[in-house]
Amino acid sequence: MHELPGWGSWTIAPLLWLLLLGAGWWYAATIRQARRTRSGSVSIGGCIAFTCGLLVLLIALGSPLNTIADRWLLLAAMLQHTLVADIAPPLIVLGLATLPAPMQAPAWMRRHTRSAGGLRSAWEVMTRPTVAVPLWAITLVSFSTPPVFDFAVQHQVVHAAMHTLMFTTGLAMWWAIINPTRATGRDPGFGRVMMLAASRGASALVCLPLTFLNTALYSYYTGLPRGYGLDAVTDQRLAGASMCLIEFLVFGIAVAIVFIDVLNREEHAGALADLATAGR
Repeated sequence: MHELPGWGSWTIAPLLWLLLLGAGWWYAATIRQARRTRSGSVSIGGCIAFTCGLLVLLIALGSPLNTIADRWLLLAAMLQHTLVADIAPPLIVLGLATLPAPMQAPAWMRRHTRSAGGLRSAWEVMTRPTVAVPLWAITLVSFSTPPVFDFAVQHQVVHAAMHTLMFTTGLAMWWAIINPTRATGRDPGFGRVMMLAASRGASALVCLPLTFLNTALYSYYTGLPRGYGLDAVTDQRLAGASMCLIEFLVFGIAVAIVFIDVLNREEHAGALADLATAGR
């Protein structure tokens, strides 16, 4: 029987580290370019948010949490999926949203979108509220069904593809919520609260049954060695309860931020209207 990994044992995944370091390097280079060309200011908060987003991905996929999720506990797997799909994406979007608009994508991507328009068109479609929220919800719910989940966790390529899709759809959804003007060409105002509520409803379809059912749903985890003295049903209940708690906190914080942002936009629009009236 394998021993549970300690928090000093991290997974050395070259591709993961390369992607995260590459993203960090690009963000730092973009900030330097913005300052050098005076094309716009980048807030310290945005830098912190983007860095924290990369660190969340590293913890989810490169820390001992990844090993525990694969070989021991459903609790760890659900925490990992929540970090990938619903914690890292908004942090990264907050970091990207503070960059000057022309610099919010790497240079090679901007060249491609100018020449072919494929990536830009796909992103514009994905970040529409009517597409982004349902796509994220379908991805989360379908990947959390026991047959799909059990199959994915036993096949690393499929599991990696699942994580990639969960992160990508999360990025699109949170872009539509956090940065709606650039995503859709208009500000949906309090409609963003409805998007948040719909996404939390999809999360509830996953976490609530796990929290209250008395039967273990995931056969893969039922057959694994038990860690930390947790039986399969207790492990499942803790997985659902922890996911519900995190989703509730995300919803509360996000709604507060959206309300403040909406009020600030209305105040700014009112000030511009007053200036226009005074100038006549």
